Amino acid sequence: MVMSKKNPERKPLRHFFVKRQLQMRMIYKIVFAVLITTILALLCMFIVYFIKYDTVVVYRLDKITQDLSREHIFFLILPAFLFSALVNIVVASGIGLYASRKYAIPIYKLEHWSSLLLKGKLTALLQFREKEEMRELSSKCNEVTHFFRERLFSIKKQVEELKKIDANAQAVKNIEKALEGFDLTTEPIEVNTGYYKMALQKEKNKQ
Repeated sequence: MVMSKKNPERKPLRHFFVKRQLQMRMIYKIVFAVLITTILALLCMFIVYFIKYDTVVVYRLDKITQDLSREHIFFLILPAFLFSALVNIVVASGIGLYASRKYAIPIYKLEHWSSLLLKGKLTALLQFREKEEMRELSSKCNEVTHFFRERLFSIKKQVEELKKIDANAQAVKNIEKALEGFDLTTEPIEVNTGYYKMALQKEKNKQ
């Protein structure tokens, strides 16, 4: 299988948010879930402490004056909770950025691969970096294009044979005209986050 050359103008940072709305929603959900989990963990600490000691008050002994002071457990834990929540948000945002892109890239590529097929570009190839995880999907999709490309090649050859018998037959002309909308012979186009737009730009320049 022939592969297209790597695009030297590819800019990963620019193409990080290939489907911005979808990725941002996923990031928000991950951060929200982590915040809820952090709050629930704090509530569980209160409940466990209250069940064990039947109070939410902590007595502290001043080392200098040797006096006992009362303090609510909430205010005692609050600084640690806020720091933990901040760290969790940062970590969750990082995980969300990574996971959202891994989720959005296959959708992006499938959408653009199908749009190429709708334009008659039956040389479009669907490729993923995650070769192991996405191998079956990309193989099946590329088998679809290969199947129809081979069938259309077969029809094209049969039309050539029919033209030898009757070149002016209207049915032959109609089939030829229908086949003109399919690109069966150009160099394969690899659908990727940065490559697809380059491929379309080259087509516009040719026109």
